[in-house]
Amino acid sequence: MGLIVKNTTFDEAPDEIDVGSEVVIKDKGIVGVVVMKIGSIYQVQIGNAVSSYTYDEIEVKK
Repeated sequence: MGLIVKNTTFDEAPDEIDVGSEVVIKDKGIVGVVVMKIGSIYQVQIGNAVSSYTYDEIEVKK
């Protein structure tokens, strides 16, 4: 017997940031660009360095 799930979608997660988006590191106020997403970790390029952050640590620059 299978599991029936209604009214769900996995296509658009509200906590997802696209690769190439400019983001701000919340606690530092530094602007960077998302270069890769691995699971729930975002690789953000700041200058010549790439650092890892979670969704809660960054926000899309407005």
